[in-house]
Amino acid sequence: MTDKLVPAPETFFDLPAASEAHAGSVAIFGAVHGTAYPGSIHDMSGVSAPGAVRRAITAASVHLDHWDFDFDGPLLNDGALEVVDLGDVVTKPDDNAGNRAAVETVTRDIRATGAIPVLIGGDDSAAIPFVRGLADVDALHILQIDAHIDWRDRIGDETLGYSSTMRRASELPFVRSMTQVGIRAVGSARREEVEAARAWGARLVTVRQVRAGGMAAIADVIPRDGALLIHIDVDALDPSICPGVNALSPGGLWLDEVTELIASAMAGRTLAGFSIVEFQPKNDINNMTATVVGRLICHVLGHLARRA
Repeated sequence: MTDKLVPAPETFFDLPAASEAHAGSVAIFGAVHGTAYPGSIHDMSGVSAPGAVRRAITAASVHLDHWDFDFDGPLLNDGALEVVDLGDVVTKPDDNAGNRAAVETVTRDIRATGAIPVLIGGDDSAAIPFVRGLADVDALHILQIDAHIDWRDRIGDETLGYSSTMRRASELPFVRSMTQVGIRAVGSARREEVEAARAWGARLVTVRQVRAGGMAAIADVIPRDGALLIHIDVDALDPSICPGVNALSPGGLWLDEVTELIASAMAGRTLAGFSIVEFQPKNDINNMTATVVGRLICHVLGHLARRA
């Protein structure tokens, strides 16, 4: 695993950098690229998305032993959960095959230790090899929180890039269900993608529908056998709180709505992994998006730390 990763200059929560995960722990790692966007829209001259998230949440959290009022106690429940930061996968905008292989390998290796992988992206396509790295799960149920359904078969000649994440996931034999929440406005989907998603059995839930039905009701349709992957594309949240994205789409979900959905989905289910992608630091304002991304990861950690 270590040959695919480089230590992060600043770790999540200022935790000691680790070279390996342990059974029962959560292993955080970053990946800027999967299949890099055409034209390399990512600004490689500044801080990376994983780096910006680490820096922002560490500054916002101050001390891990302080009281977290979202959980009525310290976030990690006085050490009940071990969290390690493995650093970042070495990715390059001109080595898509190598990027995908590295992300998948790191994810598989984390799972093999008995730890839960948490991916901080980086571009949306990094989630494709991340999902493939969960192949040890017999039945995987995906909760995607996103403004877009990502069911494009290809863009040009590329079948493994952005907008194809859920289409590629649907082709994996261990992926058994897909609940897609936060869909709104005009995105990458054409009629054929919507029809393909619905024909496969994906549940497409718009922002309006999720607010009408409630987060608990939406989460309740996710099967409880197998394991759960929560995948968040940051543009699911409203751009007033998450401006650091590539495709602004007004009318998104609020932070408390997403955290409620995370809590409802995790209740009574086994978490196979968590990925959060599509954060673009050069578009962020006052580290708002970086801090929100970090806080969403915190909510996953807080719930895991309180499992019986």
